[in-house]
Amino acid sequence: MANFVHPRYTRKQVTKAGARFALNQGLPEDPFILENWRASHAWVINTFQVNLRRRSRNTDVVVGTRLKRRVTIINKLQRFPQMQLGRMHDIAGCRVIFPDISTLNAFRQDVHRARFAHKRRSIEEEKWNYILHPKPDGYRGIHDVYEYESRSDIGSLWKGLLIEIQYRTLLQHSWATAVEVAGLLTHNNPKFGQGAPEFVDFFAISSEILARRYEETTSCFPDMSDTELKERFMALEEETRILQLFRRVNSKIVEIDFKMNNILIFPFVSADNENDSNLEVIPFSSVNAAIDRYNSLEKEREGQADIVLVRADNFENLRITFRNYFADTTEFVQHLDEAMSATP
Repeated sequence: MANFVHPRYTRKQVTKAGARFALNQGLPEDPFILENWRASHAWVINTFQVNLRRRSRNTDVVVGTRLKRRVTIINKLQRFPQMQLGRMHDIAGCRVIFPDISTLNAFRQDVHRARFAHKRRSIEEEKWNYILHPKPDGYRGIHDVYEYESRSDIGSLWKGLLIEIQYRTLLQHSWATAVEVAGLLTHNNPKFGQGAPEFVDFFAISSEILARRYEETTSCFPDMSDTELKERFMALEEETRILQLFRRVNSKIVEIDFKMNNILIFPFVSADNENDSNLEVIPFSSVNAAIDRYNSLEKEREGQADIVLVRADNFENLRITFRNYFADTTEFVQHLDEAMSATP
């Protein structure tokens, strides 16, 4: 068994450190508290990914995992000052991707029936089911949050840590990927509503078009007619040129000595040249070695690159689950082209 990091600080100490990060008033020990707290979630990720991979074996379901980036954790604390770092539910994340909604729902129900000790905290479907209740920005998917429990003495070291499982269809994943790629390649960040309004609107309209065309449902503009959607989409594309940008960017196919733990590094691009950036992948056999390098790279490359620590069964699953880091928006563009051609 790998020598996983466990929490060395109390939840109260973690929460106080998080409050100081939110106010930009960190103490010298706060970065160590944050890094230990984040690294401790690797054990929880490993526990859940084993279960999810076992359930998805010999199917078309793809499973990937990641630790939340330090800069994203701090940004979230600053955007939501009342949030407690000790109760942040998505530091550990598993992403499960399905060919269609019916397969997604059946798999998720099977997980809910599982006889493990972990407690599901995301009970309210209205709050966590973004397929039935899409977000205003067009995000669709389902999130389940679990609190780790263990019947063993060893596992008790991680008792109470939280993990978020994201369920998406391939279509929903292609949309979410495109949003993140737009943030990587431009100076807008529509994922957190921090980009220019026309970028946010483009993806919201796109979500509605895709939901109707391919999944026989609606997204965030259920009352808009097909004609209005098409006209609005064309106007936004003319204004933002997002699809033109995506078409110009070639997917970065990289050859690596694949291992299950990988650090993905996507350098920030300049405003005038979206093709001057290449993905770097650093593979690790040891999760602890990966976390140590991850921590140091985030400090070394702060403000210079988007860096994330991920885990996948094989290279193809890595590309599917984290295709935003490969600048791969091929399916998103193809889906929209087909949908727009079919819309009267």
